[in-house]
Amino acid sequence: MVVINLRKIKKPLVFITVLLGVAIFWTWISFSPADLLSGRDYNKAKSVTKSVAVTPNEAYPDNPVTAPDFYAEYRMERDRLRSERIDLLREVAKAGKDEDNSRPKAQDTIMKITLDRQKELEMENLIKAKGFADALVFIRDNSVNAIIKTNTLSKEEVMQIADIIAKSTGVRPEDITISTKQ
Repeated sequence: MVVINLRKIKKPLVFITVLLGVAIFWTWISFSPADLLSGRDYNKAKSVTKSVAVTPNEAYPDNPVTAPDFYAEYRMERDRLRSERIDLLREVAKAGKDEDNSRPKAQDTIMKITLDRQKELEMENLIKAKGFADALVFIRDNSVNAIIKTNTLSKEEVMQIADIIAKSTGVRPEDITISTKQ
């Protein structure tokens, strides 16, 4: 005679029932009832392996794909590096002690970076206001570099840009470098 202990079978039976319920639920949400009753054979579906090349103008004629903009990318990278530097300086300012002057030095450096950032943005906008497509300005300790988005600059344009930079920073014109990049 075979004796079956229902207590031992109960756990696997519950597990199988739950698993079956999950499978039925998954099938129900994957296919609508109309799909299941339509008699379609989804096992004969073929996958597409051929890639299709689409030129930007065909896909979205109003939104052409362009190469990454040097000026926008450089600004983002410059801001990212400055933010990292400011974060490190803030940590130094928090952990520093007034006796070793690390806290005031860190705070002064943060202030200088912030003011330089503000001046650079102001100069870039003033240069763009003169009719140039874009500009990048970099303030260094004793000099300023500017990159203007154009093919060439006339002598008058160079003088205008140098004047904007000299008035905003107080740097002498001979310490200003202006270059072009399209």
